[in-house]
Amino acid sequence: METFTEEYDEQEFLDKYEDKIKLYMKHKLSEGAIKNNTFEFDIKEFLRYFPDAGDINYIVINYPLKVENTLSYLFKEAYKEIYGHDIDTEKELEKVQISIKNPIGCEKKIEDISAFDINKLVTFEGEIISATKVRALLKKAYFVCKKCPPDPDKKPVVYTISNYFEEIPRPICKRCKEEMVLDKDSSIYVNIQELEIQQPIDLMKNPEDPPKSIKVFLENSRGIYSGRVKVVGTVLRKNTRSKARLPIFEICVRSNSISPIESYQRIEVRDILKDPELIETLNELGKKKNIVDLLSNYLLSQIKGYEIVKKAIFLQQIKGCMKFLPDGTPLRRDSHILLITDPGIGKSTMLRRIARLLPQNSYASVTTATGGGLTATVIRESTDIGDGWVVKPGVFVKSNEGTACIDELTVDKEVMKYILEAMESQTIHINKGGLNVKLPARCAVLAACNPKRGRFDPHLGVVEQIDIPPPLLSRFDLIFPLRDIPDRRRDEEIAEHILDVHVETATKKYSILKPLEIDGIVVDENILKSYIIYARTCAYFEENLALFLEEEEIDEREIKNPYLTQSAKKIIKDFYLEMRKLGGEDSPIPVTARQLEAIIRISEMHAKARLSRKVEEKDAKAAIEIIKECLNQVAYDPETGKYDIDKAIGQLPKSKYDKMKKIREIIEEICALSKDGLASEEEIIERAAEFGISEREVEELLKRLENDVEIYSPRFGYYKVA
Repeated sequence: METFTEEYDEQEFLDKYEDKIKLYMKHKLSEGAIKNNTFEFDIKEFLRYFPDAGDINYIVINYPLKVENTLSYLFKEAYKEIYGHDIDTEKELEKVQISIKNPIGCEKKIEDISAFDINKLVTFEGEIISATKVRALLKKAYFVCKKCPPDPDKKPVVYTISNYFEEIPRPICKRCKEEMVLDKDSSIYVNIQELEIQQPIDLMKNPEDPPKSIKVFLENSRGIYSGRVKVVGTVLRKNTRSKARLPIFEICVRSNSISPIESYQRIEVRDILKDPELIETLNELGKKKNIVDLLSNYLLSQIKGYEIVKKAIFLQQIKGCMKFLPDGTPLRRDSHILLITDPGIGKSTMLRRIARLLPQNSYASVTTATGGGLTATVIRESTDIGDGWVVKPGVFVKSNEGTACIDELTVDKEVMKYILEAMESQTIHINKGGLNVKLPARCAVLAACNPKRGRFDPHLGVVEQIDIPPPLLSRFDLIFPLRDIPDRRRDEEIAEHILDVHVETATKKYSILKPLEIDGIVVDENILKSYIIYARTCAYFEENLALFLEEEEIDEREIKNPYLTQSAKKIIKDFYLEMRKLGGEDSPIPVTARQLEAIIRISEMHAKARLSRKVEEKDAKAAIEIIKECLNQVAYDPETGKYDIDKAIGQLPKSKYDKMKKIREIIEEICALSKDGLASEEEIIERAAEFGISEREVEELLKRLENDVEIYSPRFGYYKVA
């Protein structure tokens, strides 16, 4: 291997590597390597061609800006040797930048980037937490002398800007000794975007610490506003905004190589598939008879009881099958769950547990979050590349391909309209300040809230107990009230469970919280996560192995998924038709097509959770059991003894709607017969009693009719139809 002197010497670099680099560049140019005015110099690939040139990696890491200028010169030479050159070619080549890709041995975490890295190359991963509009950066400054006459044979003075935080020098004309001026029209510009990138929690030494972030100035940006990215860039220093002229600088990164990182689950599944022992363990677990129930309880072992709810949350993490319409539009595979809990049940414990389960999962409480903080916001902000509009992705965008855990959902009504769009289209649309951006938010939603009357009342509709608009409420596939009903035997079990958890965490002698053992297989947190990813991605299909092990991006349409068998299809169809049969002209509607789709998704989740290639009868029955539990809790109308889906999705149950209609008729009849054309509340209550409507119900229905502007009160205690 050749050696190189400590300080960068361009001539020495050229003597040793010029021929090899130009040969590599010519090969890449023959493949059409210039994209978006960028030529990628891939160090790993270069060293595969020239393994004896290993020192070049060290030089690039330690002198990135100087090497980049040298590589730019070599690129132009290589291009000209292949294609020739003229004035137009020269101008076009000036626009092309060198992007260094895949340097070896300079990987860092954001929290580890320090002053010692200034002027050196680093690579790191992070989440974009804010992004400006794309602006123009003066990259090559052309200077001319306004006093001297034009000379076509004289080359202009050109200054290449590598560090935008240093002043551009003003060259002096050699003829007249006057300061030259910038020729703005002839100068070369590139796109630039300022990003703030935050270290992901899964890469932090201590996840409880506040996450660190760093500013990145991305050259040749085409506009990137969200997601997890890999950055290759040079660490720079820039002056602080302090007015005091102190020798203190901020650390930032200049980059022209940022690439979206493969999804966490793609990376994880590839690691799983490279571990034969782990695959064998996961496949063995999939064969166990009650594996879904066992893993569901282990996932939320801190909470006692609520087995059906735990199962629904576990299956939510597995997700349904990836399916696409002929035009490529994906069908929703996420299940949205709402928990309406009495105080003290442990809803926040559940949500925080799921948020910590996988890196794509996020937690937010509406008590401290804004609508924009949950979805995305665009604000006007002063940045280092100028004042302007900045995009800040919220929880739903950060939870793309994961689960957004939203606590205290009903605290702020203003937040609801933001959440509705995110759940409906699974994308966040931004159109403000000249920005027109669509951010992906393909995530499941696990939300929780308390009833506004303190405790859930099964006799009232859901919308009467929580302040959620019906359109948003209808987006939830499953709504589970978690009620705290005194029961001596159950209370004793819960008390024992809570006490044991506290004793175990204090003594470190775990029994309830210890890893789960299933027929000799120990399931700890890592095995649980691996199982969820293995099942979610359908990596247990042999046909999918090659897809996941490829380095190229996966076409999700090629992934094999479980499909409904005829027997499972029949069970689901029969259940749906039987439930629909219960409805009619004078009967409430028990279920709609939305519940049918929810059953299909949950059936698929259950099949995947068993590592099955098909959705079988047992999966369909498990899904129906979960849906029926939900309907029993929120859609059963005790007045009629029937299921009424309107009661669950925020509409009035048919029984109450019929009573409202009757009260309105009574008011019309009384008004028609009275001298003043008004109906007194006392007479309305008296007449309503004949139809079995209590005084309390009348008062409630009168308020609702007033709110709906069907009646009004001209004076206290009297009503008239609007």
